[in-house]
Amino acid sequence: MKAVFITKPGGPGVVVVKETPNPVLKDGQALVRVKAAGLNYADVVIRTGFYPDAPAFPFIPGYEFSGTVEEVRKTNRIRVGDRVVGVTMFGAQAEFIAVDEGQLLLIPDKLAYEQAAALPVNYLTAYFALYKLGHIRSGEKVLIHSAAGGVGSAATQLALAEGAEVYGTASSSEKIDYLKKMGVRYPINYRESDFAKVVNRATSGKGVNLVLDSVGGSIFRRSLKLLVPGGRIICYGVTDMMSGGRRKIWRVFIKYLVSPKVKVLDLIQNNRCICGLALNRLINDKESIMPTLARIVEMCADGIIRPFIGRCYSYAEASEGHAWLESGRSYGKIILNFNN
Repeated sequence: MKAVFITKPGGPGVVVVKETPNPVLKDGQALVRVKAAGLNYADVVIRTGFYPDAPAFPFIPGYEFSGTVEEVRKTNRIRVGDRVVGVTMFGAQAEFIAVDEGQLLLIPDKLAYEQAAALPVNYLTAYFALYKLGHIRSGEKVLIHSAAGGVGSAATQLALAEGAEVYGTASSSEKIDYLKKMGVRYPINYRESDFAKVVNRATSGKGVNLVLDSVGGSIFRRSLKLLVPGGRIICYGVTDMMSGGRRKIWRVFIKYLVSPKVKVLDLIQNNRCICGLALNRLINDKESIMPTLARIVEMCADGIIRPFIGRCYSYAEASEGHAWLESGRSYGKIILNFNN
């Protein structure tokens, strides 16, 4: 089979397609012919060599996929011919993948493979941030950073569906237009305006109930100050560390290690809460992940949420997808297509 490999740490050029043996099934597994796989910012971080849970190079990346079951071995629920969506710890960006049937869900007929593959990573991250950790409620004010990105788009849709008032930051007029189309009442171009001032002005200085932060650094510190008493900030990324290349990464990484960012007494006195979220550490927790993914698939089938595919690349163009995702200009979901 053909598969996408990250051969070594480096730029998009280290992402190549190679022939590799088909996976061998174990008891309780299904062999899925992959139709579509998600490309995520985590893949960019992995490619740089600064991802704690990545396998040794070279390896096949990918956490999410959709496709058709080609073969099964002693499964109870999954059958040959089933259309499925699944999650895995790496290996999804290949023509075939062997996974435990507990990692698979059936896809409703109305959902395309690309739509299904766009759901697991982004919407699970957004769902856990908003509901499991953030305890979002209707009417609350929610600030979502990088709201036009993959997770940001998912979180924005879920928050709006819950009846929240969304403040979404983005870096270009094109992304701002995208947020407006989604129904964001307060889209903020952070390159042109101070997001904290916009939020304070719109809320009469009261602030927001919930912040989703994938950036870190000064964005985190300024966002923390915007929380109302009882407010929560959910941190699920530090893209601030990724800008500027590997030299910048080391400098910022050291800075993060040695510089205290939060005073516990300030949290206590202001009744604020900070939570961290790493979806990769939850993927193997099937009892938690799969029922949540089932709910997300159901919401998508019912039209409550709808993933926006920003760009779709063939698997042979995976390095181009990396370059686009890393450019900072992408929005929506990036999909690798394995149909051709």
